[in-house]
This record gives sequence, structure tokens and C-alpha cells, in this order.
Amino acid sequence: MSIFMIAYRHILAVVDTRSSTQDALHKALILVDKTHAKLTLLEVTPKNTLLSRLTHSSSSINPFFIHKKSIDQYRAQGIKIESKTRLNNSVSKAILEELEQEQYDLVILNYKHHHPLFHEFSFADEWRLLRESDVAVMLVGANEWRENGHILTAIETDDASHQHNSFNQKLLDETEHIASLLSSDIHLVNCFLEQNISMTITPPKVKHHRQNNQSRHWIDLVDSVRTHQIENSHLHLEEGLPDHIIPHMAEKYGANIVILGAGEHHGLFSQFKGHTSEHIIDQLNCDIFAIKPASS
Repeated sequence: MSIFMIAYRHILAVVDTRSSTQDALHKALILVDKTHAKLTLLEVTPKNTLLSRLTHSSSSINPFFIHKKSIDQYRAQGIKIESKTRLNNSVSKAILEELEQEQYDLVILNYKHHHPLFHEFSFADEWRLLRESDVAVMLVGANEWRENGHILTAIETDDASHQHNSFNQKLLDETEHIASLLSSDIHLVNCFLEQNISMTITPPKVKHHRQNNQSRHWIDLVDSVRTHQIENSHLHLEEGLPDHIIPHMAEKYGANIVILGAGEHHGLFSQFKGHTSEHIIDQLNCDIFAIKPASS
């Protein structure tokens, strides 16, 4: 096993008291069945305020009742599953509090998409985890993980530092691990932007510069995966912004999961201005697995 690979020993799944589908619980059970990790189910209950009573009590359901049979079956197989409740009006704050108390390898929670205007005026509670959690976060929806499906991982090769190269290797190691667990193949995408070129440069030189730049990015991409079993036909070098390219590639290949790096100082999410990560997430119709740097 790679030194970068997370050995899933303890998974935290956040149950949603307002949803009957319980996507996070369902997919957490799939993973613990394959890894035999311990599973903690966290129910976040709003504090007793007038607003919480109006918005929560009338629509809340018992999140454990629907999946009680499945939970009991996994427990019968020897898988440790426990339940916890935290009082907090913020799901992300409750999760961060739990992460301070116990050691987890992965957090899984439901995610609901937001309208583009939401980004201009507000900040989704779940996004806090991508920035403040030291643990990998998986945001999931109702789409089933298809057998023999596809996983799309975005890496960035512009930064040649040892720290960033190590992070890229961690992303690749985790991708191979998840792909193996879910019997999926792997596609990698690397987005790049052309450097600004003076308008005084003649068109042939501009074309030559672009070809050289593209070739350099391709060489860096191939070099990044030299120790991994990923075919060149599954490597995709695309010119453009990640928040445009990644959702397009995920849709093109019908990805079960998109794997992204989160929280790295020079990583994909901080390279471009604005909340690029949040824009990517709300354009994806599949699950998102955000991996944190080892030094986070």
C-alpha cells in the first residue's frame, strides 16, 4: 500500500433528517462493506429555537428507521456501526466539532445543488468543510455508483514543487484505491491556460508558442502518472478554466465520482480567482470526493 493512501478505518456519515433517500448513509454502507471500516452515523439536530422548530420538527424523519434492516445486516457481519447526535444549527460546525473529538478518515454527506445566484449572495454550509476540514470529504447525491463505471480525477501540473508533486501522487493513489473498491476505471484531466502573449508577436510565433506550451503540459501529465497503471488514452489535457472543463468531462464520460484536491495553498482551488471549487461542485451531476493535502 502506498504511504499516501488512506486506509479507511473510520468513516463518518451524516444522516439527513429531511430526506428519505439518505444517500450519504447508503453509500457509506457500500464503502464499509468493502473496507470493513467502522462507521459512525451522525445526526445533526438544530438547537431549540423558534426558527428551528418551524423549519425542522414538521419535516424531520427518523433517518435510521428506513435503513434499520441494512444496518442490522452489516452489524451481523461484524461491522461496527454506531450512532451519534449533535445539537447545532450548522451541519458543518457539528461535523468539525465531531472531527475534533474522534479520528476519522472520511466524511460523507448529502449535497444539494445551489442556483448560480446563490454564489453571489451566500455561502453554502457544506463548503466550509472543503476549507476547514483536515479530513477527506465526499459530497453525494442520489445517482447510484455503477459497476464498471468511471472516476474522473483532476490534477494540476503547473506547480513543480516537491510538496505539490507529492499531493498529486496522493490524489492518484486515492483514485486507484476508490476505483478498485468500486470496480471503476480512471480518467485524468489536467486544465491549463495559455500565458498572455503580446499582440505584437506574429501569428506563426504565437502558434509555435502554443504548441510548445501544450507539449510541455502533456509531458508533465504523462510524467505524473508514470508509476500508475493509467493508459494514455485516459489522460486528458484541456485548455480552459477548471469550472468549465471538469463538469464537461464528467458529463462526457458519465463519471460516478469526480476527485479533486482541496485546501492546498497552490492547488487547483486556489489557483484561479473566485470560489472555483464551489462553482465546479454545483455544475456536477455526480458525487464529489475532495481530498486534503497530508500537511493540511
